[in-house]
Amino acid sequence: MEEEIFQNEYTMTIKLIKEYVYKILCKKIIFMGYIIFVLGIILFFTFENQVVYAMITASFISVICALFTPIIAIKQIEETSKRLNNGKIEKTCIKFSNNIVMDEGKVHLEFEYNQIKQILETKNFIVLKTSEQSAILVFKEGFITRNQEDFINFIKNKMDNNS
Repeated sequence: MEEEIFQNEYTMTIKLIKEYVYKILCKKIIFMGYIIFVLGIILFFTFENQVVYAMITASFISVICALFTPIIAIKQIEETSKRLNNGKIEKTCIKFSNNIVMDEGKVHLEFEYNQIKQILETKNFIVLKTSEQSAILVFKEGFITRNQEDFINFIKNKMDNNS
């Protein structure tokens, strides 16, 4: 039997979902949307030809995407969690030992440490990115065993040993 080194528990709320979506998941989309919007406005007032009208249209589409993509992502995350767990958001339990075991209601996932590509932090989460569109969210205040500082060192060590 493997020894459990860290355990983390939390229940996702809309506020926490928003934090993840705006600070991690959709951050690049939001940033690029606003950059393209500003460039389009600048080009609109700088040049006078047909291309400028295409650019202003593209800039408005970009800002609309930057505004609505996160809203859609938040709704999808909430709905998926509820659909998988009989209409409610269940507590997430993550155990870190020889591998990472995540349980949320009846959903069970397992990860290897070499799947972690990057460690990021938000106000409430330590985010273990496994790809551009997925991550293991570890709630900073949710440690049942040990603490956040030891955990970050542990994960960095596991990542170094697996690279």
